[in-house]
Amino acid sequence: MKIEVVLIDSVDGNNLTSLKNYDENKNLFEINKFEAKKNQMVFLANLDSSDEVSTLVVGTKGCETAYEFVNLGSLIGKKIGQDCDIQLISKSDNLDIFSIEFGIAISSYNFDNFKSKKNPERNFKILDSSHNEEIQNKIDSIFWVRDMVNYPAITKSPDFFEEQVKELIKNLNIKLESYDEEWLRENNMGGVVGVAQGSERPPKFLIGEYNPDAKKQIALIGKGVLFDSGGLSLKSPSGMETMKTDMAGAATAWAVIKLVASLGLNVGVKVYTPLVENMPSSTAIRPGDVLKMRNGKTVEVLNTDAEGRLIMADALAFAAEKKPDLICDVATLTGASYVALGVDIGAVISNSEKYAAEFIKSNKNQVESYHELPLFQGYKSLIKSSIADMKNTGGRFGGAITAALILEEFVDEIPWVHLDIAGPARARSSSALNPEGGTGFGVIGLVNFFKLLSKNPQ
Repeated sequence: MKIEVVLIDSVDGNNLTSLKNYDENKNLFEINKFEAKKNQMVFLANLDSSDEVSTLVVGTKGCETAYEFVNLGSLIGKKIGQDCDIQLISKSDNLDIFSIEFGIAISSYNFDNFKSKKNPERNFKILDSSHNEEIQNKIDSIFWVRDMVNYPAITKSPDFFEEQVKELIKNLNIKLESYDEEWLRENNMGGVVGVAQGSERPPKFLIGEYNPDAKKQIALIGKGVLFDSGGLSLKSPSGMETMKTDMAGAATAWAVIKLVASLGLNVGVKVYTPLVENMPSSTAIRPGDVLKMRNGKTVEVLNTDAEGRLIMADALAFAAEKKPDLICDVATLTGASYVALGVDIGAVISNSEKYAAEFIKSNKNQVESYHELPLFQGYKSLIKSSIADMKNTGGRFGGAITAALILEEFVDEIPWVHLDIAGPARARSSSALNPEGGTGFGVIGLVNFFKLLSKNPQ
């Protein structure tokens, strides 16, 4: 089946009258009050039963940002709702065709692995497109993150995560290293071992490397708490319901390196993902315990539910030892970040004005939205411990900032950009772009940033 999607921003002139069977269908525009505004759509009646081509007229007036065009494309895909070839037709030069095509592709996401009755697959082929390969690479990465987030925690062991990573990066020039609990102990990863010790499932530490000879070398750390019960500082039952999402940062990091390699960007990327479960048991760390981290600093654990920063600290310290040009991290780190910014905006915190500005610039008016929060040094007193170098929580207020201040202690003054995606990593309800569950937020934002850096590797 073929569908012609006619994109128009006005009902004037020949936009409508040039359509096939316009005279027979003009009442449809009146009935539907079609004025070519963005997201308005009308299927033309197919009066020729032998004609396998259908026509969908879509309004674009008012679409300006990439997000709006992607959202429009996703609505088109939802409207079509079945396998077909799609021919995009437009007389306008002001349309972001790439984003529309991307939106159509992203609308096909489906996760029914655990349903007895499977949903029908929707495969859209955009005819005469010059973007198919790039879009497919992006879709593959985003859908992989969504799948990984959506898998139940009982399925999502460290071993399972590693096997999925191997499948993701096969046939790409990415080197994978996997380390076990013994290695973590031998290498003084006190944060990773401490958080993991309450679970029967032993932790892992995965490292991926792409393009080590590039002039610009970037370390990317992703938080991999495969399930977060809160540990002995137990979450409420409702608070635990979505905690299979707490590994979205680790999944995002691997999806990013996969996409960077697929696009052939001129940067080196090295991914570090500690993989743990945070569970309550007789072997779990207790409030008041002190952990010694990779770089020798000590942390008093007052709240075992503030565990992500503990495993991230070890990974950051380990990455900093390699002296990359830039360290980035991505994590579902704090509820405070989405109290501050809502559930659709990622928080950016950095020790570098230059890199923070470049990250924001690379994602201005793009699919993902970000806003910078300050790395306010005046709050360091909130993480001061009386018995250790620091404590793992600074209290209720400014929680996203105090968590970042803890992480800053482990980057060894290397330029660093921290993304807290606790809000947008998961959709609380379904929308055109994101069905309920994992969103894949962070993949496009980081790749846009790395693409900008690849153009100026100084």
